[in-house]
Amino acid sequence: MVKSKWAFTILILIFGTVIIVWVYGIFDRQIYDIRQYTPPSFIPQKADPATLRATESGPVIGFNGLKGTHVWLGIPYATPPKGVLRWLAPRPSERWEETLEALYPESPCTQPWSRLSGVDGSEGMVVGDEDCLYLNIWAPRSAAVNSAQTEEQLPVVVWIHGGGNVVGSATHLSGHKLAGTQQVVFVSIGYRLGHLGNFSHRALRNTGETRLDASANFGLLDIISGLSWIKKNIANFGGDNGNITLFGESSGGRNIMAMIASPLAEGLFHKAIIQSGSMRTESIARAENFSDDTVDGYFSSSNELIAQLFQDLGIASNRKEAKRDIQSINDENLAGILRNQEASQIVLSDLHNPFVTKGVHQIPQLIRDEIILPRVSIPSLLAFPTNYNNVPIILGSNRDNAKSQMAFEKENVYWYANIFPRIRDRAKYSRNAIIRSAQTHALAVEKPAELFTKSRLDVDAPMNVFTYRFDWDELQSNSAWNLAEVIGAGQGVEVEFVFGEFISGLSIPNLYDPSSKYSRDVLSELIMNYWGNFAYSGSPNEGRNMNQPHWKAWSPNGENTMLLDSEDGGGARMYERRLKIEDLTNSILLFSKELTQYQRCQQYARAFLFSFQSSDFWDEEYYDRIPFQGCKTYRKQLFKNLF
Repeated sequence: MVKSKWAFTILILIFGTVIIVWVYGIFDRQIYDIRQYTPPSFIPQKADPATLRATESGPVIGFNGLKGTHVWLGIPYATPPKGVLRWLAPRPSERWEETLEALYPESPCTQPWSRLSGVDGSEGMVVGDEDCLYLNIWAPRSAAVNSAQTEEQLPVVVWIHGGGNVVGSATHLSGHKLAGTQQVVFVSIGYRLGHLGNFSHRALRNTGETRLDASANFGLLDIISGLSWIKKNIANFGGDNGNITLFGESSGGRNIMAMIASPLAEGLFHKAIIQSGSMRTESIARAENFSDDTVDGYFSSSNELIAQLFQDLGIASNRKEAKRDIQSINDENLAGILRNQEASQIVLSDLHNPFVTKGVHQIPQLIRDEIILPRVSIPSLLAFPTNYNNVPIILGSNRDNAKSQMAFEKENVYWYANIFPRIRDRAKYSRNAIIRSAQTHALAVEKPAELFTKSRLDVDAPMNVFTYRFDWDELQSNSAWNLAEVIGAGQGVEVEFVFGEFISGLSIPNLYDPSSKYSRDVLSELIMNYWGNFAYSGSPNEGRNMNQPHWKAWSPNGENTMLLDSEDGGGARMYERRLKIEDLTNSILLFSKELTQYQRCQQYARAFLFSFQSSDFWDEEYYDRIPFQGCKTYRKQLFKNLF
């Protein structure tokens, strides 16, 4: 009888625990899956007459923001690219006579919902709108009052948001702290995403009205249009249109690299900060071809998307029939069909693609269309400083860059109740994180720093290429959440340090340990001071307060990289960081001794071919002879699903 009572009690405790975890999981998933928190800077405010400004399209009025700023939200910089304007270069915004109340954030661009969308939603939903070409401005009140008459204009910093060029929002984070503490004018830009912003196809190329309409990079054209608006209008908001710094993370950094490469962006910016970016660009063939063509395209190429769309619409009963229809239909009719669909249908057809297994996946982007981007790759372009927009630049990545992605790969981490992470194989997880994070540093930081520096050696000016590694990893770590190990200093963790705003934490619940608040705040202030001084002078130097460790320019010898960490982690300090392409290759080989030959081939393909950072350093000959039996047996296309 006693034993049965104990058994019954234990059973009740287990059942109660399961119910509590389940209920908490449901509650916390609301935080985890839906962005409930609205930053104070985006809560509708009362218009302040002191913020009345003139723009080329008409007058705008904003409101008083935090940290002594004036704020203008949702200023249109181009006509909504809807209907017949879809997949065309952005057209100038229509003029308005009445004062535009710039008090509310406008919709993000059409996208599959994610934690970066900046609006409520859930997985599988399509959110946003094609009417999304707006920008937001924060300016210190002292500089913005009577700004047109101000003798000294402030540096302008322009945020290009990340999200794989598939998701993201210009209003995910607020610029009030950066603008207020660093005395800069902060601007964030919305731009077309996914296949609505990146689409290379003969049907569009052959039916455009202008040369720019024949481009494949509509999101990049939007950014260029936004920068043109800033150049013409920012003086009225207190900004110096001769001192504009672009900064962005992940695909935002990748887009900035495209601005450096694009002749159309010449003169529209003067400095650049690229956080975990990329030099990767794509050929028109890879962007358009079917995935099983002789010259194979992406699984999410434009033709693959149209084939799926035709099946979704009932135009074709299967992929084979859809391929035949695409090849036989003329350009005008095909362009008409594409433009007549709802934007959400375009996104859903992409998600229905049987080859695609992730909601946020790689699509062809930064396409070498010979309009926005040259025919040659970016590494080739960087050989001569006259080939690209030669500006001071900061390049960096995070020590555990890959963990932010690996943590949500089911083969690596299981999330109990969607909130408690457990690493399946800790040794394997650590090993793969080292390799995949090193890949980012080698291809997105070290190699471009080397190329930029080499091409500028003959220029009679101080070296102006700076690199960093972000090492802060003091995340929540206890028996329930081991996020310090699961995420660590993962990609994107540094973004909130740059903004000084710890509100979303990669939208992962309980990411930050309350005891790390002081550490976060101190490091955030240091980073903002470096970014602010770079915006002013083209060098991070000792920061805006001139009392931080001196940040030296990158050089091929000696200390070349600034480590950004808390005092407990050793503090900010210069460090000699060397990771060349051959070093990365050797590291992959070193860590692959316990792998099968198939896995070795897969690891090399993931690093150098199906890589977010670059495919320009793929070595076919080395792939064929990779120790120990070479990889000729395994066609490289086998690993395309990694991308």
